[in-house]
Amino acid sequence: MQKMKTNYAILSICLCVWMFSSCKTENSYKVEDLAGQWTIIAVKDEPVLSAITPFLEFDVSEKRVHGNTTCNMFNSAFETDAKDQTAIKFVAPVSTMMACINMDTEAKILQVILDIAHVKKGDTPNQIKLVCKHGNTLLLLEKS
Repeated sequence: MQKMKTNYAILSICLCVWMFSSCKTENSYKVEDLAGQWTIIAVKDEPVLSAITPFLEFDVSEKRVHGNTTCNMFNSAFETDAKDQTAIKFVAPVSTMMACINMDTEAKILQVILDIAHVKKGDTPNQIKLVCKHGNTLLLLEKS
């Protein structure tokens, strides 16, 4: 009887470990999930209200990103961490230098891009958050 209880306990522990290790948690998106084009719909929780929709397009295999910040186009590279598949760090972007009437959104995007540290699941299945090292959302992206 004691051996049966021990076997049951071991089986229960193994089952729990397997369940927790195999589940995709709420925040378990990876940098590779960024592949493709994403519309920037919010910067620091403020919705983007612009006639020109800003976007980011990621080439994950090349570790490159380009996009539009509402006025100018930009290019950048990013680094990843083999130990943390949610970690991402952008290299300073290179941007065109056109002057536009309202450059507030552009300034905010370029200001936060170097503080991005991780990829996190968004509020809907087609959204991803780019967050700082403290977990605060800097950019909310929606799949284009």
